[in-house]
Amino acid sequence: MNFEIMDALYTKLLKINHLMSSRLADIAREEDLNPSELMIVLDVKNNPHTDLQSVCDRLGMKKSTASKAIRKLIEVGYIENHVCETDQRKVSLIGNESSCHELCKESTLLSTFKDIDNPKYDVDVILRSLDDLLEILSPESTGKNAEE
Repeated sequence: MNFEIMDALYTKLLKINHLMSSRLADIAREEDLNPSELMIVLDVKNNPHTDLQSVCDRLGMKKSTASKAIRKLIEVGYIENHVCETDQRKVSLIGNESSCHELCKESTLLSTFKDIDNPKYDVDVILRSLDDLLEILSPESTGKNAEE
């Protein structure tokens, strides 16, 4: 593949990353959260009775970072933790419905992708292209082209 094409892909990915981060930061700021805390709240609300390790796995966060954020979110009432009665070592996390009731994955996505219903965008093509890109970037694809 030619260098200019790879450079164009890289540049567009950086722009996408920046735009997504900016939009999520704006939404988080409205809730007095940082983007990591926002992602944790959304994840816990979307996956009730989850645990710290599962949150970390889904969000790609370090356990120490997530743990610190979760402690804060419990303190301010965004998340509740429930200790298992039969095994005190197990703790499940639940989103507190009374706080941040407007904050949900659907509203966050609608705010992030404001113009997605515009007919000029072929969302199916975008999704297929992103799947291709994920495959190209995945560690499993490394070396496949070298073998061919």
